[in-house]
Amino acid sequence: MALFLMKLRTPVSVLRFIDRYKGGRLERVALSVKSLLSDYSDVIVEGAKDMTKHPVRSSFLLAGITGTVYAYKTNPSYQSFQQALLHSSNDLLQLSNSIRNPTSDSHVQSLIGHMNDGTLRYTTLGVVSVVWTGDYDKNCNVYAAECQYLKPQWLSFHERVADIGFCGRWLVLNQKMADFDINSEEFSL
Repeated sequence: MALFLMKLRTPVSVLRFIDRYKGGRLERVALSVKSLLSDYSDVIVEGAKDMTKHPVRSSFLLAGITGTVYAYKTNPSYQSFQQALLHSSNDLLQLSNSIRNPTSDSHVQSLIGHMNDGTLRYTTLGVVSVVWTGDYDKNCNVYAAECQYLKPQWLSFHERVADIGFCGRWLVLNQKMADFDINSEEFSL
């Protein structure tokens, strides 16, 4: 077996292998891969030269690329939104009505209502996730849900955004749940 592997590694056998498939699909694929690797190696070499010439600019560029990759990798999913929403709901349920923050409670209850109705929608934009509310369930086939002229306009989309996910966190839900155990009406005279 070792002799067979040694024969395969010699350049002559490689050339015979290429000669056998010369002019075919395999040669075209090999040439395109070779040119692609050559192009990428040129870009890496030129990038390294440019980094030594402009270290501050390349540091900012590298930090931006790293931040974008981190945001992409930690982009929250719809399941994480559901988990965060149910966790927030459980936190609110453990409090009595006199202590519970009404803003947090109304926000969580409206989101749970939309989730039960099937009108919550999830869209990912790569580094940011958006949860928004629709008018009808996805499976609803009434005329108002299907007609393109009755659908929500893009200019009013910002009013429908329920939450924005970034770097593994849901920003609006975290903001609304910041003081969920403090009722501001309790202290007013």
